[in-house]
This record gives sequence, C-alpha cells and structure tokens, in this order.
Amino acid sequence: MVLCDCSVADLCIIDPQLCGDEKAFLSFEAIRSIHKLMDDDADGTVDTMETDEFLREDLKYHDPKAKHSSFHRADPHISVEDMWSTWKSSEVYNWTAPQVEEWLVVSVELPQYAESFRKHQLDGKALPRLAVKNISLTVSLLKILDRSHVQKLQLKALDIVLFGPPPGRQNQWKDLLLGLSVLMALGGCWFAYIQTRKSRDDMGKLMKDLEGLQRAEQSLLDLQA
Repeated sequence: MVLCDCSVADLCIIDPQLCGDEKAFLSFEAIRSIHKLMDDDADGTVDTMETDEFLREDLKYHDPKAKHSSFHRADPHISVEDMWSTWKSSEVYNWTAPQVEEWLVVSVELPQYAESFRKHQLDGKALPRLAVKNISLTVSLLKILDRSHVQKLQLKALDIVLFGPPPGRQNQWKDLLLGLSVLMALGGCWFAYIQTRKSRDDMGKLMKDLEGLQRAEQSLLDLQA
C-alpha cells in the first residue's frame, strides 16, 4: 500500500508518538478508509443515522442497538481522530499475535490460515488492515484465495475494530476470573476450617492439661492433709 503525504501528515498531527511507525501509517490509513466508508455525506464525521445504515446494510445487523451505542457512546459525530483514538484504547489493539490467531480460529472459524498469520506475526495493531479491501495483504501475503473467506475475514475484522472483542471471548475471561474467585474463596474457607479445628484441638489439649494439673494439686493437698 502506498501512503500519500496527507495521510502521513494527518497521523503526525493526530498521534505524534506513532509518526515514524510505518505499521501505524498502514493501520491509520485503514481506519481512515473505514471512516470514509461510513461517512456517506462526506462531511468529515459519522453521525448516528450513518452508523445505523452502515450496521444494517454493510454488516447485516438486524437489531444494531447495542453495537450502535457501543460505537457512539455519548458522541453523536465521530471523526477520524475519534475513531483512531477509540481504536488505540481498545483491548484488541494490544492483542499479541497468538491472540489474533486464536480469534481467527475460534471467532472467524478459518483455522486453515492460522499458519500464514503465524508466519507474518499479525498482531492486534494489524487488524484494521484486514477490515478493508487489501488484496496485497490477504491474497499476496496470507494466500487467502477464496473470495468468500476474504469477505468473511474482512467483516469479522471490521466488527472487532469498531466494537471490540467478541462477547464470547469476554465471557470466557469473566468465567475464568469467576472460577479463580470461587477457588480462592473455597481455599479461604478451607484454611479457616483447618485453623478453627486446630484451635479447637489445642483448646481441648489445654483443658486436659489443666484438669491434670488440678488433679495433681488436689492429690498434693490430700497428701498434705
């Protein structure tokens, strides 16, 4: 992909820290393309009506309310800068290559391309490039020749870039955290039970020792008498 000077300049203004990162340029250009695709009236922002139309017609969501609110939140007009900022703060942005490979296998259901993804070390930052039509990446590098597979990958990548990780993945982490919490609670209860039992045994032993001392004392008194 050839980058025009304007895209480089725009990224340097919006995100000076990534100004010299070639991969960041590619991702930014992809985000710009997604924004342009959603911005039907070309006024520089994506409003709520444009988002609703995009979700229904392009992503085929019949009930896009949850996705709609997730994308806009409290901002009815999304600029390229807003979209880039939201993408950078997304959990997916920091995914490692193995996490992207897991997403490809589990969520996209295209495990036959896992080796290609692994070979090129595609991490979360590269996902916007998969969300747009990018023949050099999908066909030339990843060797995905089936058009239906390319389209499926593009739609899934578009969804995850705009709306974050799949609900199933979030639930998986929540279940894991819940499981760990339950295990820790059970461990705490078991420890408390062991400590209570030990204290009870120690108390019983102490009482027996006291009884023994009392008997010895009484015997001594009897002997003195």
